[in-house]
Amino acid sequence: MCLIVTARLSGSDAARAPEIRRAAGLPPERRLFHFSRRRSDTINIPGPDGGCGCSFLAESADWNAPTWDMEPATLPRLEHILQSIHTETSGDFSFDALWVGESPLEERKISFDELLQLARESRLGTSTRYVILRNSQAKA
Repeated sequence: MCLIVTARLSGSDAARAPEIRRAAGLPPERRLFHFSRRRSDTINIPGPDGGCGCSFLAESADWNAPTWDMEPATLPRLEHILQSIHTETSGDFSFDALWVGESPLEERKISFDELLQLARESRLGTSTRYVILRNSQAKA
């Protein structure tokens, strides 16, 4: 099983996903099969060890817990990637860190600063999609 850490872009930002990925220091998106279709508006965020996001997780992480227990040393990297995505986008975007095959059970509209705070404090929800609102009032 793997942790899939994803940002989904909206509007005109979706067409710029490869450029935004580069600005965040992420490798180009790879397709395992040339016929597979991946949403162009999706940026998968690999863990520090590459591949899935499992290397963000601490040994004590539990997918049944309300939040992910993340490895403190990995959080500055995640924060940098999120900052880059936020800087490079002009619209709203969403972010989640879900176990492979899982769908979010909750959607929270929050500000970008609130997302960073959750990441810094290792309090990202195990089943939450965060919608980062740029021009609207966030609702917790």
